[in-house]
Amino acid sequence: MKSADYASSQYMTKKESFSLFLSAKEKDIKVDAKIDWEARKKAWLEYLNALYDLFSGCLMDFQHKGKLKVSKDSIEIIEGNIGPYQADRMIIEFADEKIILKPIGTILIGAMGRVDMSGKYGSVKIVLVDSRMKGIRDQIRISVVEGDSLPPKKPDSNIEKAVNWEWRFVSAPPASLYQPVNDETIYSVIMELSNGYKHA
Repeated sequence: MKSADYASSQYMTKKESFSLFLSAKEKDIKVDAKIDWEARKKAWLEYLNALYDLFSGCLMDFQHKGKLKVSKDSIEIIEGNIGPYQADRMIIEFADEKIILKPIGTILIGAMGRVDMSGKYGSVKIVLVDSRMKGIRDQIRISVVEGDSLPPKKPDSNIEKAVNWEWRFVSAPPASLYQPVNDETIYSVIMELSNGYKHA
């Protein structure tokens, strides 16, 4: 059910609007049934490993010099259509501190995956998004019917296959802009989460 479809129903009775809502939910189930969730999980875990490779490559010289240590352990993630599965978590240790990259999952609105990167000064989100997107606002679509917020339509799995997915840091709100994950941003975020230093 597109936003325009809901918007056009603003003069319908609540019962008629509810009927449209239920029909949209039935369509969502049919879309879910066509998705190969095992393939989705496999792709997500491959992208997750690619993210960890970016961090490992960036920090390799410092590991060789004994200035920090990078390791992984396994955690369980439970997602509705996929069920429970194991995924790696990355741990960056230096001095008496730890920076942890914890995978959250792949069944998300507007993203193929999310990892939370945390330290003693807070956390930062890393999301796997369409490379054409500049920030969260590019993905938000709001539909309001008589003051009620209705859920957005789930993305078509065929569209997902055509997307060039890239890992991006999400800047602090209200801007919530996407920043590339590269050596410069990795160093900046680690410093920010470790001692509050914010890169200019």
